[in-house]
Amino acid sequence: MPFLLKSALKDKFSYYLFLLIIVLGVFLRLYHYFINRSLWLDEGYLASSLLNFNFQQLLTKPLDYQQKAPIGFLLIVKLFLNIFGHNEYGLRIIPLLSGLLSILIFIPVTKYFLKSTGILVAMAILCISPAFIYHSVEIKQYSTELLCSILSFCLFIKYRTLNGFKEIIIWSLGGAIILWFSFSAIFILGGIGLGLSIYYLIKKQWNILFKSLIPFITWLISFILLFVFFINKTPDAEWVVNWFRFYGDFMPLPPKSVSDLSWFFTSFYRMLDYPMGLLWNFVESGMQTHSYAPLIKMPFLPFIFLGAGIYFCFKKSLQNFNILVFPLLLVFLASGLELYPLTERFWLFLTPIFLLLIGIGLDGLINKSKPLKIIIVFLLLISPVIQSFQSITNSATFYKHKKSYQKESFDMINKEFRAGDAVYVYWNELPGFKVYSILKKYKFNAIEGRDFRWNSKNLAEYNAKLGSDFKKIKNNKRVWVIFNNKFLSNVGDPISMPKWYYENRNLPAANLKTELSKIGKFIKTSHTADVSVYLYQITNQPYKINP
Repeated sequence: MPFLLKSALKDKFSYYLFLLIIVLGVFLRLYHYFINRSLWLDEGYLASSLLNFNFQQLLTKPLDYQQKAPIGFLLIVKLFLNIFGHNEYGLRIIPLLSGLLSILIFIPVTKYFLKSTGILVAMAILCISPAFIYHSVEIKQYSTELLCSILSFCLFIKYRTLNGFKEIIIWSLGGAIILWFSFSAIFILGGIGLGLSIYYLIKKQWNILFKSLIPFITWLISFILLFVFFINKTPDAEWVVNWFRFYGDFMPLPPKSVSDLSWFFTSFYRMLDYPMGLLWNFVESGMQTHSYAPLIKMPFLPFIFLGAGIYFCFKKSLQNFNILVFPLLLVFLASGLELYPLTERFWLFLTPIFLLLIGIGLDGLINKSKPLKIIIVFLLLISPVIQSFQSITNSATFYKHKKSYQKESFDMINKEFRAGDAVYVYWNELPGFKVYSILKKYKFNAIEGRDFRWNSKNLAEYNAKLGSDFKKIKNNKRVWVIFNNKFLSNVGDPISMPKWYYENRNLPAANLKTELSKIGKFIKTSHTADVSVYLYQITNQPYKINP
């Protein structure tokens, strides 16, 4: 497929640079796939159902930990798990394939919308920006949703003219199938359908308008079936809405204050960072706390070219403008109605639109001056290039807020476990442990800690109940205790509740160590970004409860 772009790229240098970008994108995804980093907690939540449920259960049962994922995605991941076995590579193969296919399928999409410079920049951001790479090796649906967005635009490009019955059928069925693999595809396909319908009405192209109703209605029927039989049957999670509302991830509708208006700048600024990867995060200094810190990260160029792209797209082609802008409008409306949050990974499926608009802006503003073009492209791409290089030289910095050491911690215990030892997993690390106990088949059986927070009125009562767990290890010589020091609540918990448990963030860990000291002597600890492991020598003294 890359050779098809020879006509779109102006010279041999641009063409070979394009090939290098593709190779880098493939290499970075394969590299992070094969280094096989630990699953983080959010991945473990979804992996639990994928590992424990059969096909029928995936179709009929609510997922563990109140997770939601498209049914097509779940079934195809389960199929590959059955082929490759229960391991991390099997879990991540579909996100990886989605990431690789996204690169290839985005090529004809960029060729349709963009010229030489825009193509190179849009493809480079998709190939090397950290978020696109990260989600290609994360066992969640976001990489597949990105692929479905790109596929939706690819189908539009290829079958939009609806010249024959075959084109109508392929576009109708293609869009209908995509919806079963991506929740967010309804915004893309719905936006394309709405944007084209309005365009045909304005241009009074009645023939193609009536023909296009066939795929549009087919997509709607497909979504209704999906909603009735699957989406509507999953349990509502009001706590999720409260969570995103608390952190301001829904668009204010309508904006009622200066603070509400600032949401738009803040959200788009953050989007330029994650998932676009265009902010200069490699600029680290003590100035980060100052009010001008966001300006140091150079958000100007992406904002300028994004705005220019919207202008030039509208000026050049109302049809293309509609199919790029209407999906955004639908998403913003859904966010304003608190149906879809706009933060981090939830932007990912929209990034093809932003990449195309930035590319259109580049092509429109700097289509003549070659020196200026080189400087602008360098300034735009320097951050994703540096961040991707750092992800190889120091993997701990690769989206470090999601970096987990669960696997390393469990493996360490498994290696150093002795006869007579006990392993106690505190309740907040159980989701990760249960997944890895299936994937790795450890030689020890763990005591699963119970969560006594909600049937305890205060810390003293909580510790009294915690003592009933500790009695299970009193006859062992040593005990390994695993505690998650990053995720201190359970799925579905109200934020920072119960208050007595969260009045001090350090309380849960400090309290656990205090209670452990009553049954044993501390030997050593292993402390990572998200998991702590404590080893205690059991003293066989009666467990004491504080008055």
